Amino acid sequence: MQPSILFLKHLTVLFFLSLLLSLGLFGCEKDPAGVDPDEKQNPDHVPEGSWITYSPLDWTHDGEPYFGEHCIVYSDGATAQLKEKAGLYADEKFIQILDLFQFENMDDLRYPPGYDKVDVYINRYNERSLAAAWWGSVFITIRTADVDISRYDYLFRHELTHQFQFLIEGHVNLNTPVWFSEAIAIYGGGCLHGIRDVEDLDQWIAGNSSDPNQGNPIYIHVWEDFPPGADITGYYYNVFDLTMRYFLDPNGLDKSILDVCKLFYDLRNDIDFDTAFYSNFGLTVETFKDEY
Repeated sequence: MQPSILFLKHLTVLFFLSLLLSLGLFGCEKDPAGVDPDEKQNPDHVPEGSWITYSPLDWTHDGEPYFGEHCIVYSDGATAQLKEKAGLYADEKFIQILDLFQFENMDDLRYPPGYDKVDVYINRYNERSLAAAWWGSVFITIRTADVDISRYDYLFRHELTHQFQFLIEGHVNLNTPVWFSEAIAIYGGGCLHGIRDVEDLDQWIAGNSSDPNQGNPIYIHVWEDFPPGADITGYYYNVFDLTMRYFLDPNGLDKSILDVCKLFYDLRNDIDFDTAFYSNFGLTVETFKDEY
């Protein structure tokens, strides 16, 4: 793929911008300290929660959730202290995302029927490590009771940015392509800054030139569009990150986070993504893809 002249022109500015933003850590925690065998339980299955109705996952919890201001924390065996810690942290991060989007009208969030908070599920003892979001629910693996919860800062903000989009669109499935929904979630997480200058971008492009569509991220509409064996977090997530920073940088496309929120509202109102993107960003998806 060949980056547009306009795209390359502003990378130097983005490099200096990146120095002012915190570097987020991407990826699920891989059981860094192991499971405390003294805390491990085998709770009865409690089939309650939006993850059963609105996500493909059906996991147990112990029936003793922590209720926060904006989030409810469920677990399959975490201590009450860990659930409270995660609940307070989830509330704090959700408020940060609301502030990022300058969003104040809480009554305008569209929760799943019967819910008025976000379900946060910390699957302490499931074998899978996961960070994911569906309408009304967020999953983040936390395995140790004494964990420094700030280590999960990027993951909470990333997944809660996805959740904010779900709650604005108010649909079971997001109507944005993967390249855009992941780009804004990475931005909400604090950005990755893996691509800092033109040399970095050249290396990213050269390293993926053999991929279908030469690694152009704008071709990634659904998860299945990632090429087999693609370096998703190392390559694609970094170019998604760069794309959103380009959109929102004053010396790039000079759009604002409010333009992103307006796009979400257009999708709520059943406007297709390509039309909403052109209306709010001033260029067609096809043009941007061709010039990337």
